[in-house]
Amino acid sequence: MKVQAIEAVNNVKVALMVPSGEINEAEFETIDNKFKTLVDKGDYNIIMDLSRVSHINYKVVGWLIDYQKKFKELGGDIKLVNVSPYLYDILRLYGFYPFEIFPSKRAALKSYM
Repeated sequence: MKVQAIEAVNNVKVALMVPSGEINEAEFETIDNKFKTLVDKGDYNIIMDLSRVSHINYKVVGWLIDYQKKFKELGGDIKLVNVSPYLYDILRLYGFYPFEIFPSKRAALKSYM
């Protein structure tokens, strides 16, 4: 998984995360480490591009929601882009669904303005 350079939108830093493949419990360790690094740097606005993700484990959805709550408490957010209908159904089936979904990176960036 890669985290692209932080982009600034109206003086708001936004990190773009692009995971790929299946996000299972083991893969989430990588995401967890990236999140911790971003928190340490004071970067609390995240866009996750899910265009390359084939599946998300249900436990991971709960962990993502926990992180989103943490980022919101710090004044940021996690926003999702390029969510396939299959992934949307997995996220929706989890129950409580707090994520904003955008069709493109550009649209998600604009939401931080």
